[in-house]
Amino acid sequence: MKRKTVLITAGAALAVAVGIGGPVLYQEVNQRNEAATTSHVALTYEADFSDDANLAGAAEDLFYGKVTALKGQKDLGIGPETQYAVEAQRVFKGDVTGVVVVNQQGGKDENGNIVSLPEDDTLLEVGKRYLFAAKYNPDQKFNTVIPVHGDLPIPDTEVPAPGVPDMNGDGQPTMSDRWVASVQNQNDLSTAPPDEEPTEEPDEDPTPEPSPTGSS
Repeated sequence: MKRKTVLITAGAALAVAVGIGGPVLYQEVNQRNEAATTSHVALTYEADFSDDANLAGAAEDLFYGKVTALKGQKDLGIGPETQYAVEAQRVFKGDVTGVVVVNQQGGKDENGNIVSLPEDDTLLEVGKRYLFAAKYNPDQKFNTVIPVHGDLPIPDTEVPAPGVPDMNGDGQPTMSDRWVASVQNQNDLSTAPPDEEPTEEPDEDPTPEPSPTGSS
């Protein structure tokens, strides 16, 4: 498996633990759209998750899945999060099997308004299929998707994907080939190059050590 290393530098954004960890940083900037009754949260990333290699590298589990049911909603301290039952259909990375619980940042308040939803993201819909890029939260026992890029609607998994490597050699690159390639070429976002050892510079005018005196 080909792996690349990407150095993740610290930023000034506020890190919020939603079970994703890794290189994702969050900056809470509530933007209220009264017409749409939706409260968005702007996110700041230390890696570009629109890059498939970064997305695959950040995810512990990368798979196609169909949302079969809405499980509920909870607040872990940063706003509502919504849980869904998802049937894993094809796994590109990780070991998910059967029906798993997938957690998504964002949810609805008591008035039915969507709140705390990352910008450019939408709540999952029961009955639809998605490409999920997620990390497992052992404390909560669910898979939390990487916002925006980690829950991509995939209505047709074998739709042609021009420009994608033909990974199975059938002469027709597809969306599935895209994710096989992303795992093969994933970036390792958890490993930074080791710090270089400091090099000691010699004194500009070193004081010569006295010569030993010979015996007479």
